[in-house]
Amino acid sequence: MNEREITLEESHELKEEGNRFFQVDLLKSFMIILVILDHTIAYAGLYGKGFELWERISIPMFLVIMGFNMGKSFSREGDKSLRELYSWSYFKKKFWRYLYPYLILYIVGTIFGFILYGAAFPDTFKENWFLEYIVFQKSLLEGPGNWFIPVLFQSIIIMPLLYKAFSKWPKLSLILCFVIEFFMHLTLFFIFGEITSLAELLRELNFRYNILLYLSAIGMGIWFSKNHDLFNKKNIFVWILFPFSLIYMIAWDFFGFRLAIDGAEIVRGDYHYLTFIYSAFLFLIAMRLISQNPKTKIARVFTVISSATFHIYLVQDIYFIISYVIYNPIWQGSPVLANIFGIQSNEFFVNGCLLILNWVICISCGVFWWYVDNKIIRYRLTKKT
Repeated sequence: MNEREITLEESHELKEEGNRFFQVDLLKSFMIILVILDHTIAYAGLYGKGFELWERISIPMFLVIMGFNMGKSFSREGDKSLRELYSWSYFKKKFWRYLYPYLILYIVGTIFGFILYGAAFPDTFKENWFLEYIVFQKSLLEGPGNWFIPVLFQSIIIMPLLYKAFSKWPKLSLILCFVIEFFMHLTLFFIFGEITSLAELLRELNFRYNILLYLSAIGMGIWFSKNHDLFNKKNIFVWILFPFSLIYMIAWDFFGFRLAIDGAEIVRGDYHYLTFIYSAFLFLIAMRLISQNPKTKIARVFTVISSATFHIYLVQDIYFIISYVIYNPIWQGSPVLANIFGIQSNEFFVNGCLLILNWVICISCGVFWWYVDNKIIRYRLTKKT
């Protein structure tokens, strides 16, 4: 890479900075905080306590933001052909942004897997090892939320195609995103039916790694990248569908309601088109109420955390799986907070301190890793001049 290319890349970064939405930075920062909270209280029992309405919105919100950011990024590049969108520079940028840090996590996770599991570690390679570890890129030491990383990688492949489709046929593309996701859940319903064994559950869990199960959230994000005004008539569908989504989530969380036939759920889990609408509506509210460019020091803090979100996600992934593996026999059946120190307590103050400690460890390590990565990448660019 020559000096002119570096200048162009730096100028592109400055352009991206100038087009940042602080609303998105703030949302991403709070969502990664909720992810750490979710995995901290994994043993405490979440359902029936209203967590679905605020704590479990993190991944749906990330999916909406993913579509929004990519839609904005592509639109700033002008009217390009599909071949131009699938450029070498696009994949190279994504490699350094996502794949490179993940490879480090993969190596670290493998090392810790050998240390923690010892001779039993080879059992990790089950009969579906090619599908699980090569196609879906599961980590060898799979932590909580690890499933989202392959979904992110798949988004890199399909995002230019999605954006081009939305550019030409926006309404049809949005409808198809919902339709495809609906039929994906229907497919799971007919393939698995009621889950009656651990083996069946593990087989179905592999389908979580398919991005088509989350297409409606990403599609809405791309749609909002064209216009994120809460009161614009183009977003009226969110107003219409939001009450149904809210009612469903309340019934699902507080009353154990499930859309099911003979015990087999028609929609699986709590990440799907019936819950994504709720997060999409909250996204539009945040974009409406929060300033886009506040000039405060605290805003810079959120911008840094937002930029380091993926690194923080990787750190918490390895942090919690190590905690679970080491202390799982202690925590099994106990409503305690997961932590790397194995501390158990029923006192509110102690648990509050443990939660804060988890936040501090995961966020600070993730931000530091992101900072070092940025330094390495910049050094690599300048070294090639």
